[in-house]
Amino acid sequence: MTNILVLSGHPRPNSFTEQLSKAYVEGAQAAGHQTSLMMLHQLEIGHDPVAPKPSHESWSSDLDRLWQHMLEADHIVIAHPLWWGSMPGELKLLFDRLLVSGKAYSYEQGNAFPVGHLKGKTAEVIMTSDTPNWFYKIGYHSAQTQLMKNQILKFIGLKPIRFTHISPMRTMNEKQLKEKLNQTYQLGFSLKPQKQKSAA
Repeated sequence: MTNILVLSGHPRPNSFTEQLSKAYVEGAQAAGHQTSLMMLHQLEIGHDPVAPKPSHESWSSDLDRLWQHMLEADHIVIAHPLWWGSMPGELKLLFDRLLVSGKAYSYEQGNAFPVGHLKGKTAEVIMTSDTPNWFYKIGYHSAQTQLMKNQILKFIGLKPIRFTHISPMRTMNEKQLKEKLNQTYQLGFSLKPQKQKSAA
């Protein structure tokens, strides 16, 4: 049994991102996995523009709870829409406040690169957009995928194993949306995380 954390990274309730997240959870549960589902729009992050330097000491109880789920998880799923070429600002703010030095990563003396503290865990991303997948790859060079993969997930020690791009959202009919939900259900049902060596 795998312990899976799914983070629905849409800042508004009742989004298709939320439906996808729930479909993934249902598929994973049907396969016998243990799951946790966290909703960005339900989390108290703190939006004060003059907040002190990010530190776990200033975390809300919601951030404490999310971090604990991340520590307990074997596999972390992040679902989010693509807005203006990147993730929603609220999701970026969550990462800014949560993935702080000393908790998510640290630097060792004499080493220019960080040590991620979540080694031994895998991750995947489910992203929705109105941009056709072919143009996202050719025109935008999969920029958000590369950012998430290399500057967030790998940075904190996670091993990305799968990226799913669901598009173009604005032209999908009800049948096509249902098919995407079924496909996401299958992602959760068929998950077979790759084994990694412990960071210890």
